[in-house]
This record gives sequence, C-alpha cells and structure tokens, in this order.
Amino acid sequence: MPASIPISVHEKKWLIKIIQEVYGIQVVDAYSCQKLSEELVRKAKISISYNTLRRLFGIIKGPTNASRFTLDSLCKGMGYTDFTAFQQAVSQFEKDFFNEMLILNRLGNRKDDQIILGIVQQFQMKTWDEVYQFKSIIDLCLEVKNFDLLTQIFELPFDTNSEDVTWRLYVSFQSIYVQSCQNNKAVIDYIAQLLKTNELAQRILLQLFVEEDCLQGYYGKWLLATSEDLVEDMPVFRNLMLCQRAFELQDISGAKRHLVLSKKAFQNGMHPNLKGRIAAWDYILESTSETAHQFFEGLQDFSSKLSFLVFFYRLLEVYQQDLSVFEFIERFEVDDLLINFSFPEKHNLNKMYLLKARYFIQKGNKVEARSAMSQINLLYIYSCDKVWVNKQVAIIEAGC
Repeated sequence: MPASIPISVHEKKWLIKIIQEVYGIQVVDAYSCQKLSEELVRKAKISISYNTLRRLFGIIKGPTNASRFTLDSLCKGMGYTDFTAFQQAVSQFEKDFFNEMLILNRLGNRKDDQIILGIVQQFQMKTWDEVYQFKSIIDLCLEVKNFDLLTQIFELPFDTNSEDVTWRLYVSFQSIYVQSCQNNKAVIDYIAQLLKTNELAQRILLQLFVEEDCLQGYYGKWLLATSEDLVEDMPVFRNLMLCQRAFELQDISGAKRHLVLSKKAFQNGMHPNLKGRIAAWDYILESTSETAHQFFEGLQDFSSKLSFLVFFYRLLEVYQQDLSVFEFIERFEVDDLLINFSFPEKHNLNKMYLLKARYFIQKGNKVEARSAMSQINLLYIYSCDKVWVNKQVAIIEAGC
C-alpha cells in the first residue's frame, strides 16, 4: 500500500476552492465526493474512489492523509502536472496577492488592515520567507504611518522564549531602529508610548537594539518611558542603562543610585550580559573588582562566559578603564566545538577578539594582540556596534 503524505489544512482549502472552479462542485458531503469521483473519470480519465475523497476531505472520520499517487492524480484532474506543481502555484499566487495588496496600500487605494493582520497571525517565524514578508509589512506601516496596525501587530503573541524567533523578530523590526537613528520624530514618539505597555517592544526594540550612542537622545527617551513590570529583567536592564546615561551626564550620584536599584532587582539565572554590565559599573563607580571575579567564576558554559566578557570589557574600554587589571579574557579559551555559530555568537566572538587585542596592547604584548586580530571576521558585526568596532580596529592597527 502506498505510503501517505501529510497535507495541510491550508492546502486542502485550496484544493476545495480549485475543485469548485474547475468542476463546479462544492466538496461538503458524501454526495459531492461521489459526484467528484464520477466527474474525474468522465472529464480527466482519472479514477479516485469516493471513499478516498471522503477521507481526504474529512467527510468521514479517520486519517486524512493521502498517498502521493492520489494527490498527484487529483491535481492532474485540475490541470496541474502533479501535487508539487499545485503547491508551488498556490504559494506563488499567495505571494503575488500579498505583494499586490502592499502596493495598493502604499498607493492609498485600499486599506486592508485586518487582512494583513490575519496574514501576520499565521506567521510561525520558522522560515526566512515569513521573516521578509513580515518585515515588508512593518516597513509599509512606517511608510504610510499606519501606527494603528503596527500596534495590533505588536500585541500578537510571538514566542520570545525561542532564540530563533527572537532573532527573526530582530530582523523584522530593524526599520524602526533605522528610522529612530535617523531622528524620525513620529516613530520615536510612537515607540515611546508603546514601551509603556507593550512587552514585545521592550524585548526587541529596547533590549536588542541597544543604541548607547543615543542615550542622550531617542534611546534615553525610550528608557525613561519604559515600564518595569512586563519583562522579568527590565528593572535590572533599565536601571543599568540609566546608570550609564547618568554617568555620561556626570551625574555620579544618580549613576550610583541606578546601579544600586539594578543590583537590588538582580536575580540568579538572569542573562550574563547583565552580570557583565553590573560588574563593569561596580568597578567604574566603586572601584570594586570583587563583583567581576564572583560573577565570572560562577559562570559554567562557554556562551555565558563569552557574553560576560564582551559586555564587561567593552564598558571598561568605552569609559577608559585599564583592561589589563582583569585577566579573564587572557585565560578564556575558545573551543570551536562549543560555538553555536549563530550570528549573535559570531558577533560576540568578534568583539571578544577585538577587546582581547586591546587588552594585550595595554599589556605591551603586540604579538598576542596581532594573534587575536587574526581571528576576527568583520562581516559579523551588529549595526549598533559598527562605529565602536571601526574605532577599535583603528586603535589596534596603530598600536600593532
């Protein structure tokens, strides 16, 4: 007996739709399946029993999968080469419909917010095709200033516990970051309001698109507007960033106050990025190195140590501290078998090697500095860090 293959509910809906167009039959009951079986024989010389059709379309209980032969035969009866050709045609039609709908929205000829929202609700964020479709919708909302639809999109329940989904959301929302960096006041003000009540905006726009160069600009405004009761580590993250903002304003007492609040809210199990930030500010503000040693020695896995090192040493470098005081980065060994090779991990590795080179230059060891630089692939750099990275490369090349 031929093995059955899965067919999605979505594909079945399209089969039913095209059967109605080709044969004028609505597949809704046993009689319509009998009629379709007869018409397939009469018009296409294709034989599929009405019982097979009843099972395929869920008229009777039981498995709804069908054999490849059955699906190929049914699709041939509707004018396709086989089932694969049918799937491709449906996919292309939906892409064409999607693109035309976005064009009409841009021209102001049609405003199908609920249709667009329905499309987004189906996204699982498991394929890059979905990601770029989603990004095109976000871009459209920004272009035509459709903040009502954008708010409804931000309220959808995406799985932000999944690192893959979170990274793809980062890609999808990148135009909001770009527009904010370009000082688009309408976008900046809209996000500032959204951050008061929206968890997704806090997780993606605030915690992933960290723009430290704009702490005195739009990003600082966002921090001040953000609530602390939606994301578990937001009290820690927000106070650490406000600590940095206050320090830049030479408000040392304010910086220390925010550092105390962040440490008070910190809990075991929170991200090592936060540990790196706390340890750095403890050293910068209080000349305390114990926190750094305690946090780093307590980390077990490769990725956690890497994240800590990058955030800790980077803050020390930005605020002109002596990196060579802490030897963590010299003792840290990179094992290729432990790297997950995601873009974020490659990005962190690049920054770690840059900081390691700076560390060895400060120690007067140019050989080790050049060795660290030889490990870097500058293709893997976040947009938020581009200016800082270019500065480090220039300093290191001059020092070597």
